[in-house]
Amino acid sequence: MTEHIQRWSAPWRASPRQRVLRCWLAMSVALAALSPVMATAASTPTAAATATATATATGVSFDGKTYTNRLIHSHDPYLLMHAHNPVDWYPWGPAAIARARRENKPIFLSIGYSTCYWCHVAERELYADPKIAGLMNRWFVNIKVDREQRLDLDRIYMLARQIIAGGGGWPNNVFLTPELKPFFAGSYFPPHDQGQRPGFPEVLATLHKAWTNEHAKVLEAATGVYQTMQQVERQMSSVHGAPPAPARWLQQAVRQAATRFDAMDGGFPGNSATQFPQQPVLAMLLADYRHKHDARSLAMVTSTLQAMAEGGVMDQLGGGFHRYSIEPDWSIPHFEKMLDDNAQLLGLYAQAYASTRQPLFKQVALRTAHYLVSTLQAPGGGFYSAEDSQVDGVEGASHVWTRARIDAVLGTRDAERFLTLYALTPIPPDHTGQSSPGDVLRLDRNKAMPLADKQQLAPRIDALAPLRDRLLAARRQRPQPARDEKIVTAENALAIRGFLQAGQRLKEPALTRTAIDTGQWFWTHAFDAKSGLLRHQFYHGHAGTPGFLDDYALLGQAFLALHAATGDALWRTRAQQLADAMLQRFARPDGSLRPTSNAADLLVAPPVEGDQMRPSGQSAAVALLLGLSANGGQATYGKAAYRALSHLATQVDAQPYAWGSLLTTLTRPSLLAALNQAKASIKTSHALPSSADHVHATAQLTSSGALRVAIEIDKGYHINANPASDPYLIPTRLAVDHAAGLKVHYPRPETFKTPFAPQGLAVYSGHVVLRAQLPPTTPAPPQVTVRVQACNDQYCLVPARLQLPVTVTR
Repeated sequence: MTEHIQRWSAPWRASPRQRVLRCWLAMSVALAALSPVMATAASTPTAAATATATATATGVSFDGKTYTNRLIHSHDPYLLMHAHNPVDWYPWGPAAIARARRENKPIFLSIGYSTCYWCHVAERELYADPKIAGLMNRWFVNIKVDREQRLDLDRIYMLARQIIAGGGGWPNNVFLTPELKPFFAGSYFPPHDQGQRPGFPEVLATLHKAWTNEHAKVLEAATGVYQTMQQVERQMSSVHGAPPAPARWLQQAVRQAATRFDAMDGGFPGNSATQFPQQPVLAMLLADYRHKHDARSLAMVTSTLQAMAEGGVMDQLGGGFHRYSIEPDWSIPHFEKMLDDNAQLLGLYAQAYASTRQPLFKQVALRTAHYLVSTLQAPGGGFYSAEDSQVDGVEGASHVWTRARIDAVLGTRDAERFLTLYALTPIPPDHTGQSSPGDVLRLDRNKAMPLADKQQLAPRIDALAPLRDRLLAARRQRPQPARDEKIVTAENALAIRGFLQAGQRLKEPALTRTAIDTGQWFWTHAFDAKSGLLRHQFYHGHAGTPGFLDDYALLGQAFLALHAATGDALWRTRAQQLADAMLQRFARPDGSLRPTSNAADLLVAPPVEGDQMRPSGQSAAVALLLGLSANGGQATYGKAAYRALSHLATQVDAQPYAWGSLLTTLTRPSLLAALNQAKASIKTSHALPSSADHVHATAQLTSSGALRVAIEIDKGYHINANPASDPYLIPTRLAVDHAAGLKVHYPRPETFKTPFAPQGLAVYSGHVVLRAQLPPTTPAPPQVTVRVQACNDQYCLVPARLQLPVTVTR
């Protein structure tokens, strides 16, 4: 089992030809060598001798008790967590890369974060073991990266992992050539063989053997992965900008949310057993309700928020929320608590209260705010990133309870009273088979739901506050989870907005004051107005890496929100300075926005991922630019927003559900008006070429309901087949309104090869015919459309929907 982080908006999913590549990589490079190595590793001199080697290496010292490596000089808690491993770890940088190239060694790149449970397991079981460290030090150059410090590296090498192995989540372990090209990837590896699953020493031995004896094949595999990554990058950048379609996007996204919605437990798990809050989706649905007063959208939000508030995913004693639940009913969490999750949920519960006047939502918002201030607020200003999920290697050890423990703290009578509303949920054994020391505390659902329906749940919870306080005081006497004391700009920007939303909607001036103070701290400490440099993070007073697009955009949004809340024009001026610096650093000549200004040490540009568990930099940038345009009337910002959004449009069009934060922005009338004004101000001479300029179609219908659509494609162009070769390519699709269950026969595609897709793309060219049989219930005359995307050998045009007049024949 790996640390499961849901990636429903991942920018790349394997097409058939990419699955072939994955298979070839895994089998020819790894599995082909794995069986003989597994059979002989214990007896071969190299593996056996190295398995007992100590971790002597240039970058590691040992004083007889403790190992210390070069990560001791870092200013990042996740890297410092590995500073006393016997592994010769490097931080990402030129020193490690130069050594790999000088010694012609492959790189072992391990990406994680400080509150990741399986990252802790790997550190304890693998990297603290001198024998395993000996293998790593002898055969590899080892690099440790905090994904929260280097978001660009995390996205790039998660894309590589998806290509090679098809999975996601952390830790993300990728083996690279010295030229940084990936050739093997995985997540958590056990320390010993487990049946057919090889242990980490065997993985290392296998890859070392392949690197030594099948070097050319490994390089060929790495080149194949790299070319696929380049292809994804080209496809994301080569599609011409498309006209934004906010109303259609929102309608489709709401429909997709309804399809995924769990009517019993709330949330949007789809086919997954895990439940994430998916804050951008909830925000989008709330915005849809405010925009269209659609009761269904509000019901999805309130059902989810209530189920979370009743479940174990909420810390029922300390307030705030854990990262996610491993059960559909929100009972059993992974216990890390993260600032960006709680900042967004604070605002969502406050907004839901404003829309429903449900007392439970106000209560949860206030308890979440109290958690953030009491536990994550740094003494000097700003908020820390997270609390860990484990204590002494045991997941949730500081949070769980038994009935005996509750009795011991409260006494039998008060414990019985407490358990009239609360219940304990058992936790399954961990990956080693070890049982949890206790159960998860949650509200008893059978008792809470009827109370909530009568709006009596919040008073009952309040009535038990003295008992909860006694249990919390006792819990705090236990060893506490570690706290990740990074102060990250983007996460704090979300906190500013969350506190503002709560302060305004709950009429709590103290929460608004917290937002103002946090904003002032960041203006003073994080941004250099002269150079335009914004820092991404701070750790114990040390300023970290330069900011990413989301740092600039989200902090700018927070400053605009402070301007709206306080009326102080200074905050708008500061937001404008951030926007100017953002455009200077991240805007490309074509108007698209890159996620990072780092380029020298990146294999490819980081993929744009949409709004996963928080707003993406692109979505936040569009919101900031439109906000400035609407607020101050400056057309420059509106035009920049329109151009940036146009370059996102094809991706949003393909999966609107993955862009909840962006769609939330586009429901606001003032921002939508700014967007339309910017669109109108762009000269028609600069209009974007469309697929409709090069594709023409006609439709014929027989009296028996047989539909024939003939498509003519201009010479030099082609349209994508159905299915398309890649998710970012729009497939040709025939649609007929109100023709339920329509089945379309698409012709056999031809293969089109180009330098950026040497393996070939499935396309149609010249003259093609689509056929379908309309159901008898189809209204007459039928409304027929064909969606196409025309491409040539250099780029793809804006997709088009061709509305076809229908000729009826006998």
